[in-house]
Amino acid sequence: MYNFHLIAKDKAEAAERAVTAGVDLEAARPDIYLNLVQLVQDGKIPESLIDKAVRRILTAKFKAGLFEKPYPDVADIKKRVHLPAHVELAQEIAEESVILLQNENDLLPLDRSQLKNIAIIGPNADQVQYGDYSYTRDNKSGITVLEGIRKVVGDEVNVHYAKGCNISGLSKDGFPEAIRMAEKSDAVVVVLGGTSVILSGLGWGKGPGENEVGDPFTCGEGYDLTDINPLGVQRELLQALKKTGKPIVLVLVHGRPWSISWEKENIPAILEAWYPGERGGMAVANILFGQVNPSGRLNATVPQSVGHIPVSYDYKPSAKGINREPGTKEQAGRDYVFSSPAPLFPFGFGLSYTDFEYSDMQVSKKVFGKESVDVSVLVKNTGSRTGKEVVQFYINDKRSSVTTPVMVLKRFKKIELKPGESRRVVFSIPYIELGLWNSRMEFVTEPGEFEFMFAKSAEDIQCRQTVEYVEN
Repeated sequence: MYNFHLIAKDKAEAAERAVTAGVDLEAARPDIYLNLVQLVQDGKIPESLIDKAVRRILTAKFKAGLFEKPYPDVADIKKRVHLPAHVELAQEIAEESVILLQNENDLLPLDRSQLKNIAIIGPNADQVQYGDYSYTRDNKSGITVLEGIRKVVGDEVNVHYAKGCNISGLSKDGFPEAIRMAEKSDAVVVVLGGTSVILSGLGWGKGPGENEVGDPFTCGEGYDLTDINPLGVQRELLQALKKTGKPIVLVLVHGRPWSISWEKENIPAILEAWYPGERGGMAVANILFGQVNPSGRLNATVPQSVGHIPVSYDYKPSAKGINREPGTKEQAGRDYVFSSPAPLFPFGFGLSYTDFEYSDMQVSKKVFGKESVDVSVLVKNTGSRTGKEVVQFYINDKRSSVTTPVMVLKRFKKIELKPGESRRVVFSIPYIELGLWNSRMEFVTEPGEFEFMFAKSAEDIQCRQTVEYVEN
């Protein structure tokens, strides 16, 4: 308030205004609230105001049990933290989180028996990457994609590695070596992405340009971008490798969605790994070689470009423009003159090495009142591999007193099915979950028709039925 918003003349005035407004606690370190004692002594704020703040803070601490167990027992911490079961869980989480975005002509999974040489290339190929405020980015703390692939293929396949370029640098000096590695290989795995903050900004850790990777932080708290294309010369590296004619698999290890329109049009297989954790490299390798069937789904909508932002699946009916006549680069349209507002990849999207079929959607009641409705769908694995499907259930309020989204995710469930196996997925939907905030700011469920939808993604509706809510 006194040095950023500029609405208080000094720290004392900022303290007075903040505590009066109900800000009980100052974080992350004592600064302006050091003035509270003097403010009470000068009669500018009543002591009772401080008592209220302290009472609320202590209440929270009592509820958290901090007075019954004020300190954790750290004597045997190594016997309880980072156990083999924890590491195993980290790998399982990574394997279920990686998303297969593209797989033209079933390039994946790679067949070890058909490979003699494989090239692993890219700035994140041999570098662990964790999320914001990680304590380290030392490769000793985790498994890189390169290391994971080496563990999976063993002596069966010759693994060639080249970094190619840095994450955000502009140097192309590493391109020739990367191209040489690709040219003598049967397939190429290119691992691109970003790097996030290592405990920087709170008085510990290393700052931009000083981390273990040698790249400035590109993601994390306080690190914004004006462009969502691949960083530095990473796309140019990928384009140079494509000219070799070798089959390429792109793996993305980063903390924010990228606009990969060129990659989608030109690279046959794409994996979105985000920051997959300490066992991420092993998880990616297992998916690349088919030891794990990918089952991750996008929890965000990926835009075509920065100009398409904001983009989301639960948009309002008016969000795509009035005319609904999007254009192309070749022919101009209206609203979006030279483009479509469609996402590059929709919310909930993700491919598998097998196929799933939805059928026989059932609703327990087509007309219902203040009660729950059971909805279900039959899901069958029609492919040749065991796989996991994420069954998604959406609703749409077809007519409402205030504008509502065209669809809203209400339930999802991941199920595992063997080849040929079927299972009915059932969700119970209380009527209250069909509600909205009306113009009087009351949360109500309004009588009328609702559309219930089962989907593979927000743009891949498999089954739908219309139901009606009536007031009892």
